[in-house]
Amino acid sequence: MYRAVRRIYRPWVAGLGVLAAFAGPLFAQTSSLPVRKPGLWEVTVRGAGDSMMRQQKVQQCTSDEAESVMLLSVVPGQEHCHDVAVKKSVKGHAIRTGCFVHDNRVEAVVELSGDLQTAYQGVFEVKYSKPVRFNPGRTEFEGRWLGACKAGQRAGDMLLPNGATVNVVDDRKRAETHGHEGHKH
Repeated sequence: MYRAVRRIYRPWVAGLGVLAAFAGPLFAQTSSLPVRKPGLWEVTVRGAGDSMMRQQKVQQCTSDEAESVMLLSVVPGQEHCHDVAVKKSVKGHAIRTGCFVHDNRVEAVVELSGDLQTAYQGVFEVKYSKPVRFNPGRTEFEGRWLGACKAGQRAGDMLLPNGATVNVVDDRKRAETHGHEGHKH
């Protein structure tokens, strides 16, 4: 079952850039990341300008504990993050991450604004040190709070456009366990 969901999830990950597995060092450095109100959020992601990426919507059930993983889960390549910098900006927050997907360094720049209690919006752009099959380019996103998480949902659950639910917190824990078995960055 997990492999089937994973296969369904991977194309969406490639297209949208959602990579649920952040690495452990990001947990240690997230104290200054902005935090959304706990509950159910609908996040819309779409390519900016003349991007070929079509609009996608996900629902995320978050909590104070899961938020350090959930907030940036729509940004690609947030695995094994060693460099995370958050600065308050005129519009909200400017976030830069330096992460690794296998041996490919992934640098992301995220601009985030809004109250994070009822709504927020932003853009991100990701650069890879090695070529990748799909780079979405400049991507816009916006989130709106829907209320409490639905019955049966757990913090970290993300409902994908294809109807599959993945838990990005669980995925991150699996990646951390797997990532320490031979990846050196």
